[in-house]
Amino acid sequence: MVPRSSVQAAGRGAAEQARKHAARAEELRRELSRVEREQRNWEAGAHGERLVAEALAALEADGWTLLHDVRWPGRRRANLDHVAVGPGGVVVVDSKNWTGAVAVLGDESRVGNRSLAKELAGVAAATAAVTAHVPARHRRDVLGVLCLVQQPVAAHEVGAVTVVGRGEVAQLLRALPRVLAPREVERLVHVLGRELTAPVGDEPLTGAGVPAPRGVPAAVPRAAVRRPVRRPVRRPVRRGAGRRSPRGALARALLVVLAALVVLSVSQRWASSPGGVLPGEPVVTQQPLTGP
Repeated sequence: MVPRSSVQAAGRGAAEQARKHAARAEELRRELSRVEREQRNWEAGAHGERLVAEALAALEADGWTLLHDVRWPGRRRANLDHVAVGPGGVVVVDSKNWTGAVAVLGDESRVGNRSLAKELAGVAAATAAVTAHVPARHRRDVLGVLCLVQQPVAAHEVGAVTVVGRGEVAQLLRALPRVLAPREVERLVHVLGRELTAPVGDEPLTGAGVPAPRGVPAAVPRAAVRRPVRRPVRRPVRRGAGRRSPRGALARALLVVLAALVVLSVSQRWASSPGGVLPGEPVVTQQPLTGP
């Protein structure tokens, strides 16, 4: 008869492995759900950027040039959705394809239950990065815009950024005061096109993982300022420096000894002379004073 204890122990190792695999399967299901959710978000973002690009395309007839999906100056793995250059200046546009109603409470804007604070700070930082590559006389003509794809929102300012809906973004740019002549637009397109479309490496440009700055950076980003490398100055070494000839040392010693002997001889002769007068020195005698 087989003991009951041995029957209960049967299959214990396999059951433990089954438990571990079940936990691993649940972990993979959660990871798959997260990746699928991120995939849907990226697809929605790409679709939103295409819709905003179509809305901005109407500006080309008014003298605007559009740059889409370009690099963020000074950052390796971040991009800018749209940069428009035209009579109204330079406009950096960031697209957000989110669902939910828009609520503006003082200086805070929300879409559904999501705050726009991080996105607004990112648009301000991107605008400052582009401004650093614009000639100084046109830096006041750079505008940052956050475009909401699904919400019909009239243009309103939140801090240093203008928030607007996709249907109103073209109207916003058309209403900007005319500050650039056609030749200036062409020149800025050349400068910004060269800077914003230059390759930065094999890594894909993405807005993921970009930390939100605390505020608008300076006009010139600190990362863009390169300090000159100071090289150590090699001073010329004089020939023979640090080496003293034995003959020179011996000659100097002999001169010191001869000088000492001369001083000693002169002192002895002065002491042996009458009145302590040195030889060859005139002797002055004092005569008694007599009356007239």
